[in-house]
Amino acid sequence: MFKMWSQDFDWSWHLIRPIAEAIYGGGEFNEIYRAAKRMSLGDKESWYREWLHLAEEIDGLGGQAEAAGHTISARDHYLRACNYYRWAEFFLLPEDRRRIHTYDRCVACFRAAGRYFMPPLEQVEVPYEETSLPGYFYPAMNDGGKAPGLVYVAGADVLKEELYFLGGRAAIERGMALLVVDMPGQGETLRHRGIVSRHDYEVPVGAAIDYLQRRPEVDDSRIALIGRSFGGYYAARAAAFEKRLSACAIFGALYDGVDLYDTYPPIRNQLRWLTGAKDLEDARERLKTFSLNGVVDKISCPLLVVHGEDDHLVPARHAQRTYDEARTEKQLILYQPGEPGSIHCSYDGFPYTIPALFDWLADRLAVTART
Repeated sequence: MFKMWSQDFDWSWHLIRPIAEAIYGGGEFNEIYRAAKRMSLGDKESWYREWLHLAEEIDGLGGQAEAAGHTISARDHYLRACNYYRWAEFFLLPEDRRRIHTYDRCVACFRAAGRYFMPPLEQVEVPYEETSLPGYFYPAMNDGGKAPGLVYVAGADVLKEELYFLGGRAAIERGMALLVVDMPGQGETLRHRGIVSRHDYEVPVGAAIDYLQRRPEVDDSRIALIGRSFGGYYAARAAAFEKRLSACAIFGALYDGVDLYDTYPPIRNQLRWLTGAKDLEDARERLKTFSLNGVVDKISCPLLVVHGEDDHLVPARHAQRTYDEARTEKQLILYQPGEPGSIHCSYDGFPYTIPALFDWLADRLAVTART
């Protein structure tokens, strides 16, 4: 793994994330590197300041290109600016007012880019209990026939916009219709609607499946689910109780929320926020219900678990236990120490891991019509 700061693996890992997302349009290495060179290791204000400066610069380029009628250039600039705004807000505390403003700019840039997608980005609202969840629907790149559907669930901090850079585009290009939603405890749902996370994620995932099955472009008998990081828990939990799924892929496993809380202290404030807890102690207590104990063996669809042995957030034992307790057709891919894919959610190996994961899904969904 490229380490910008050799003495701090965690900060270097966080920088690797937007670098990895560049492969799908979420950044550019030299822009990111120049911004990182101006940061002071461990100084979260400098992290915010340099990412924000870069985001505003590229956002401005998008506006200039759009005004000149250069819509492809505008799209590409806005996509990068979106992700740079996303990373600017990353280390800010939930109650920091700058976090909402920066987040809103992230979303605005993604939607500005989406005006020039083919077809244009479609914003949707997924009915959920007495309200709805905001999302995007991407039709499959296929021959126009009914396509299998895929629900992609993010984790503790990833936004629905960012999922486009985390394999979302790969799914669309492989002939799957994609639905991404800010689920409870995520993105807009958390920030603007105050809907916090819940342990029984089969409820919001079920609402997403309901929505996909009503889309005329989607074959309602071929729907799969993918979850990444904390979404590895969400997806496994949902697949155990939601029997309409044809396949489930876990891109970075999480078996137990309390174990994550105890193992990786930097995430505690995020977990406090997404669970709606009043303090850190309350967050840990609430996370006790976020466990796959007694759950995984109820999964009946084919299951893929992808994890890295060098994962410093979620030890590989989470993936092994998830795999071991499953009683269905299953496959475990454990990337070995030092090889591409071995860190958390395989940010060090997207050219290897993204194709392997989405090809597995395409095979299980019997995707045949591709451009």
